[in-house]
Amino acid sequence: MNLRQEISDLTVFRAMLAAWIFFYFIDVDINFSAWLGPFAGLVRHGYLGVDGFFMLSGLILARVHPELSRAGVHPQLQWEKFGDPQPFHPRAWRFWATRLGRIYPLHLVTIILFAVLFGVGAAAGLAPHDAASFSLPAFLENVFLLQGWGFSSPGAWEYPSWLISAEWAGYLLFPLLWYIVSYLDHIVSIAFILCCLTALGLIDVEYQHTLNLAAGAGLLRFFPEFLAGIAAARIVPNYADFLPTRALAVLAAALVLIFSLLGSDVLTVAALWLLLFSLTMQADAERPPLLAHPGWLRWGGRLSYALYISFALAQLLLALFFRHQGWTPASHSLLYAAGMLGVTFAVAVVLHTTVEVPCRRAAGRWFNAPASPLQPIRSK
Repeated sequence: MNLRQEISDLTVFRAMLAAWIFFYFIDVDINFSAWLGPFAGLVRHGYLGVDGFFMLSGLILARVHPELSRAGVHPQLQWEKFGDPQPFHPRAWRFWATRLGRIYPLHLVTIILFAVLFGVGAAAGLAPHDAASFSLPAFLENVFLLQGWGFSSPGAWEYPSWLISAEWAGYLLFPLLWYIVSYLDHIVSIAFILCCLTALGLIDVEYQHTLNLAAGAGLLRFFPEFLAGIAAARIVPNYADFLPTRALAVLAAALVLIFSLLGSDVLTVAALWLLLFSLTMQADAERPPLLAHPGWLRWGGRLSYALYISFALAQLLLALFFRHQGWTPASHSLLYAAGMLGVTFAVAVVLHTTVEVPCRRAAGRWFNAPASPLQPIRSK
């Protein structure tokens, strides 16, 4: 199959992850999960949607960039040589430029809008609760995508963008990581994935049985999951044609629900990995999608980056309005939830259509090479 072709199941799953994160953030402000009885744990562990995005990022990047694998750099090792191989470093530079062109313009615009809103609020006498977080050094860390590397406090400036900073760290190392992982055969790759999940378990124990780690320790959470996603792409072709992907996907979805309700972050992440693996195998085997994908849900998946990065803007807007009215989110919970939903979607749609999509297309025109004829490595 065309490795650069969109996998509709994964696009729909992106929308689900974004919704899971969104409802978690709403719950932090108004605690609506208290009304859900035994299902409260599902909402309260919505921060694990971020972990799903980390694994998905590694998986997708490895699938669509075979030119950065060992066979792409040294075609003579396994495939017929398609002309003279390009040097590794020029390919890496092109990869970095493309990825930066896809994520940075939207991030920069939201940071500028956040700074404007902060200035307006300050001029109106509505200072933030933690003014020290809005320092110039923290602002510069956000501008240069360093806020998720352990320097800033978790709530500094446009705080959800720590995820974008962590992803950028992964992009910088991806050419090397994928080159190394692509040397592993499928049995060793499975052992490698288990090692990544074990490392995640140790981190979970060290941080009092939670993976809800943001700017201060976010990279500890990010890299085992990112590597597990890369390794998943390595083994998908070896199992896609004969494993019962539908049954595995149903099992994985049930385990995500069960483990999140039980409060086990590591097991929930492992179940998310199995679900992503199953959905990708279904596409690799060229079978019909497993998830229903009405147009609006696929659109939500494509909108997920803008939705995620717009949340803090919406929250700041509503915070300024509520404080001006003398209200709190808890005292007007339905109004707050409706306002967050409406404002976040409105801001996300505007940013997606006016900033994200045009900049991604421009980055594709300027930096992308033609699609590689290489196929995924299949062990004998």
